[in-house]
This record gives sequence, C-alpha cells and structure tokens, in this order.
Amino acid sequence: MGWKILIVEDEDWAFVGLKEMLTTLYGETVLTFSNAKEIQEAVVAINKQHFDLIFMDIHLMDGLSFEIFKQVTIDVPLIFTTAYEQYALEAYQNKGYAYLLKPFDSDELAQVMNRIEPLLPKVEPRLKQRFLVKYGNFLKSLAIADIAYFMAEDKELYAVEKDSGIAYIIEDTITHLVTQVDPMVFFQINRKFLVRIDAIQSMLKISRNRIKLELIPATPEGIVVIVSEERSPNFQRWLDQ
Repeated sequence: MGWKILIVEDEDWAFVGLKEMLTTLYGETVLTFSNAKEIQEAVVAINKQHFDLIFMDIHLMDGLSFEIFKQVTIDVPLIFTTAYEQYALEAYQNKGYAYLLKPFDSDELAQVMNRIEPLLPKVEPRLKQRFLVKYGNFLKSLAIADIAYFMAEDKELYAVEKDSGIAYIIEDTITHLVTQVDPMVFFQINRKFLVRIDAIQSMLKISRNRIKLELIPATPEGIVVIVSEERSPNFQRWLDQ
C-alpha cells in the first residue's frame, strides 16, 4: 500500500509537473494522486478521505488556501508551494512542514521529501520483474534477472541481455528505471549506464575520482564506460556493502 497524496493546485501544468517529479522519485506503483483546484473542493476531499501528504498552493482560483484551515483540521504533513515569498510565516503558522518557492526543481523537492519521509507510512516500491521488448517483428518478455545493464545511446534506451549480449530497445528512461530496480543489484554509474553488479568484469581507477569499467557482455566498439566523478564515492560504498 502506497501514499495517498492530495495536491491542492489550480494550475494544470503545476499539478502535472509536481506529480511527475514525485513519480520519478518514488515510482508510480506506490503513489496515488488527487487534485483539488478550489478551496471548497479541497475541504470536501479532506473530509471525505484520509491523505498521507498534502501539497498546497497558496493562491487558488477562489482565494487563499489558508481559508481551508477554518473549515477542516489537517493532521498530516503539509507542504506549501507558492510563487510568493511573503506568505512563508503564515504558512508555518498553519502547520506547514515545508515551503517550496515556485519554480522549484526535483532536487529541491527531494530535499524537502527527505525531511518529510520519516513522518509518512513506510512503503516499499514494487520492483520491476520483466520488460516487454521488441526484436525485429518479435516480442519477448525479458526478465530483470537476465539483464546485465541498461545503456542510453542515440536517444534510445537499451536493456542488454546477459547471455546473448543482444540490446533490446525499451520505452523508459534511466532516471525512472532507478526507482524500478533493486538498488543492491543495480547502480547508475553515469547519465547513460545503469549496471548490474555481476556484469562488472574489471575496474580501473584512471584518476582520483574516475573509474573505468569493463562490462560483460562488452559494450559496442567505441563506447567507454566511466563512473562519473560525482557518483564515484557512492559507487565505491555500493561495492562494499
């Protein structure tokens, strides 16, 4: 069972953007979203069902969202989102746990969610078990256990099979895939590669913070696999678990 999230937001683009960022962070299988665009719509939603987390814009179609607190009691983590800095104090006075100033990005959201997570119910994302892939005119169900690594190249994302070395195109992104695979087994070493631990044949330290990997099956000619400098410390900790 996942988190039920209410987003009180009257602008469709802002609702969709926040929903996509949260889905990227946690995976679509553990999140359920509801949207309220007006004060009374939010009051009805909060009275009707329980939410684990509420995001609330301050300027709504019919006034300031602070009016909601005159009609309902909110006892779950509440994150205010707004383009107006002057409401920060009033937001905290209305039990806001955090205050995100628009436009915010996924890194800012992740920092806030890291503080909020201990207050939310514990959920485990359902990890991906297989992918439906195309190979010519054929279809195949490719088990995650049979994938050596994922590789982004030429605007496509490939899942490379361990035994055959065949690279199958899959419809996904590495950023999203990270939330769908076992973090003890796979590690994203750079923007282009998500690698299984037993696909690493050898590692060569080529500078203080850069590591060159040889993978099994081998990558196509001309493609060098390097652990990025910013990911190298976490990669080495991952290897030592």
